[in-house]
Amino acid sequence: MVDSSLEGARQNIDEINEEIVDKVDERMSEVLRIVKYKEENNMPVKDEAREEEVMKQFADRFEEKELPRERGRQLGRLLIDTAVDLERDLLGRKD
Repeated sequence: MVDSSLEGARQNIDEINEEIVDKVDERMSEVLRIVKYKEENNMPVKDEAREEEVMKQFADRFEEKELPRERGRQLGRLLIDTAVDLERDLLGRKD
């Protein structure tokens, strides 16, 4: 038998996971706006400076929450890679 407080915590985590997925979907909608802009302006998919800036934002935010900085960078990298994959698919480019 699972402790009710454990089950309650797991249910809360499941709800938070749903919210995270919703936020990632919202983020990808913004990526679509960027894809359109890049396509119209013949810009490359990758922007190393921006990627580093985003990963630093995540690392800083994680640190503020007393979470490991490197995990924040890794989460930023995962989100960036997801966006880049979408951009490349939509633009049919590998740059």
